[in-house]
Amino acid sequence: MNLSQGFWKNSMSKIIYDVIQRFEVENGVPRLVSTNIQVIEGGEDLLSLAISLLTKLGFYDKFEEKRTSQYIGYRVNNAGKGAKRYQLVLSQRKEELCISIPQEILEPYLLKLNFSTYFFTKIPEIKNPAKMSCAISTNYWIIPSKKNVFIKLTKEYQQIFQGQYFGEFEMLLDHGIINSEHQDFYIDNKISNFKLEKINNNDINSFDKLQEYFNNHPLLKDLDTSKCCLKIGLKDESKDKLFPYTLQVCINSTEVLEEFIHHFAKILMEKN
Repeated sequence: MNLSQGFWKNSMSKIIYDVIQRFEVENGVPRLVSTNIQVIEGGEDLLSLAISLLTKLGFYDKFEEKRTSQYIGYRVNNAGKGAKRYQLVLSQRKEELCISIPQEILEPYLLKLNFSTYFFTKIPEIKNPAKMSCAISTNYWIIPSKKNVFIKLTKEYQQIFQGQYFGEFEMLLDHGIINSEHQDFYIDNKISNFKLEKINNNDINSFDKLQEYFNNHPLLKDLDTSKCCLKIGLKDESKDKLFPYTLQVCINSTEVLEEFIHHFAKILMEKN
């Protein structure tokens, strides 16, 4: 049994989809087996815009497409045995388009900020103060056309960034240990507002207070509320559950989508 010609309206424009649903009927009871959705006509919704951009870039000359009800995946044409991984996955959501790219492709173009320090605190089970460490890593893709916005926003930190908008940078507290593997670091004295020196040896909640400080750091708050970047986690929260070797970013802006597709489609074409 086929049910086709489904019609929906997208908030951005009118889109017509072809919907094919396959059922099995047993003892007179239908059971849905699969659903396939394909855009057949419509305006520039995010999914059709991404496909249009890929077509104009010549992406289909090097990559083959596979469509399912959940995603559109792209792998290298005539991929040999062991090379079946998707290099790009598009997944339409209600108000955004989620794009998954292998982590090793995306990660080198991210701005990675590592906040870290250590402190001593008393633990009931241990006689002497114990040495504790606290660290978080936050990652962003700075939109290339918004690089000047990022530079202006991070003027206070240019001694570490020096005009760069991707790479790994250490953000250390005033009494942190500098990792010898990283030459670039920034000493953050704002932690003095928490009067950490008064709680190091007395407050077992020091870790929670530091974690709260890191998560609400002025730099991160400025980046999160700006329109110059996309926040991308490197842990489970940003991994595509279907394709765990990828990182996923979700976009709800046509302008950002155009720039993201142009940037990474070209990189994928060059690497393959």
